[in-house]
Amino acid sequence: MSNNDLFFGGSEVGNKNSAGKTAAISPGCITPENSGYSHIFLEEGSNAISTWEANGLMSSEQEVASNQELAKELKKQAAFAGKNYAAIKSMAQSESTIAKFWSKSKLIIAQSVKKQWDAFNAMFTGMDRLWAGYDVGKHRRQQQFQMIDQQRQATIGTMQQKHSEQLAALSSKN
Repeated sequence: MSNNDLFFGGSEVGNKNSAGKTAAISPGCITPENSGYSHIFLEEGSNAISTWEANGLMSSEQEVASNQELAKELKKQAAFAGKNYAAIKSMAQSESTIAKFWSKSKLIIAQSVKKQWDAFNAMFTGMDRLWAGYDVGKHRRQQQFQMIDQQRQATIGTMQQKHSEQLAALSSKN
């Protein structure tokens, strides 16, 4: 048996109609020596196809149908995987966007509370300086200072309470 007998067969194939005819190898035929041309030319009357079928080199109709079913199933799975990927990607992007906006909101609130705190602190510090500059009796000065200090402490307490409430509201939303 020569190297090409597997592909082009001989009388051993068992085809009664072949009468021992084999395929003639044309110059465009794929062989180990011809650098792999892309076409095979069969002459009329050759039993190459029968030989290939007998050696299991050609797919049967059942194998083709099975391959087509498998291809359909794999295509469905690929489509499902693509949809799943898109959904997961969308969720991840949404979560990062939500986190970004919540952090921006918290920052704006914190900056606003700090500005209020600084404004009131500056106001009361200025008032303390004003009162210190007047030449009034020690008792009167002490009364005024205590009254301003009580107002300042009440305002600071109210601001701290509101700040805590705002932080609690934000953290409960997360």
